[in-house]
Amino acid sequence: MVWTTFWRGEMSLAARVVALVPTRSRAARPNATRHRRDIVVMASATSTDASFVGRWTRDGSRSVNAEAYLASHGLDVAKAAERAAAPYEQEWRETGAEEGEFLVLTDPGTGRGVRSLVYPIGEWEEEFKGSSELFGAEPGVVYRNTTYNEIPHLGPVHLTESATPLGWETTQRTLSKDGNEMVVDRSFTPRMPDGSAGEKISSKEYFTRVMVFRPLDAS
Repeated sequence: MVWTTFWRGEMSLAARVVALVPTRSRAARPNATRHRRDIVVMASATSTDASFVGRWTRDGSRSVNAEAYLASHGLDVAKAAERAAAPYEQEWRETGAEEGEFLVLTDPGTGRGVRSLVYPIGEWEEEFKGSSELFGAEPGVVYRNTTYNEIPHLGPVHLTESATPLGWETTQRTLSKDGNEMVVDRSFTPRMPDGSAGEKISSKEYFTRVMVFRPLDAS
């Protein structure tokens, strides 16, 4: 995959987790976000090397069990259906800190704007301020563990296991052979009132690569 960046008209080349012990805080990591203006990026599939880097848009019509997955986090049926069908965009960037570490910008279609999160390799934690559809109403911490591996029959695999106030999640991302489709397999095991694990539920989402785009943080 070859990326071409246009700057103002000038072209330049450019699993289930029961408990996780935090070893690195997201807040302690350098900010990998760069504010970029008037940029258009084009992907050219001239290489067989599949990469998560780039812009992705979800095809909600192909999602499998997405509504039930969201409902298992506490959303009512109507809200789960709305969120499952909403536009959902992501942009992945390599941070350069280590192989497999990405900065992921996400516009989940909630109207709250774009969120930015670095996924370091290994164990880490993410603080959230509450009012979260996936993590809970109260502020808290999500304990995560991320791996990135090249699997012979799958290619690059990005896997994050998470322990949240609501339960335990696994999110695995893989790419199609041509690198233009990202498949996201999710599983969630709810935490019951007595602290035990409930019944696991799984979903699958399909994202298509956006070949020409403005970065999500460009104004």
